[in-house]
Amino acid sequence: MKKQFFAFLAVGLIAILVLGACSSGGASTVVQDVPAEVAMTDAEMEALISEKIEDQHTLEFILQQEKTAEEWSETLDRMIQYGAKISPEEKTLIIDWLVSRNK
Repeated sequence: MKKQFFAFLAVGLIAILVLGACSSGGASTVVQDVPAEVAMTDAEMEALISEKIEDQHTLEFILQQEKTAEEWSETLDRMIQYGAKISPEEKTLIIDWLVSRNK
């Protein structure tokens, strides 16, 4: 399952890079303030978050939260202490995306 997710993620990121290079600068639904090579669509971010929260919460529960970047950082640090496999890069992406949803 994880191999399939990472394969999907890799293909998705390549597609984003190719489409981004070919785009005419139109509207986009990628995370803002993140370098283009790691920017992800909303659907990709939701898939990443769903994978990381496993069976602990629903995605809807997470998306209803209105927290600051610092509050999300503390939350993710607790998740990591409980065993969540979240890399520093993923943590930054997740926090930036969740905070940008509430602006």
